[in-house]
Amino acid sequence: MTRQSIGKQGEAKAKSYLLEKGYSILNENFRTKLGEIDIVIADKDSIVFVEVKSRRTGKYGLPREAITSYKQSKIRKVALLYIKKYKLEKRKVRFDVVEIFLDETLGDEFWKVNHIINAF
Repeated sequence: MTRQSIGKQGEAKAKSYLLEKGYSILNENFRTKLGEIDIVIADKDSIVFVEVKSRRTGKYGLPREAITSYKQSKIRKVALLYIKKYKLEKRKVRFDVVEIFLDETLGDEFWKVNHIINAF
């Protein structure tokens, strides 16, 4: 399984997880010249920007550790563009991370999901 396919499968797993938890998906893979936001959801009166990180092993650390302060800054800037585009200035905003762990020893079907609310 390639790194890119792990990422795409991880995003699909995160989307399923968020839907199961009752969140409404507003947008997926919102792209601008500045960058991309993986998933945008609605949670009551808040708009939530979700970064999804998937890993096969812990060899390179936890998935959330890949979201550096630089990456967080880029996500915030893209989120601001999203808010302006959809005129959501009056809504509360939050940034979540969904970590996806694939345990290859148990086969491609075994995934663990960790949802970090208000991650940054």
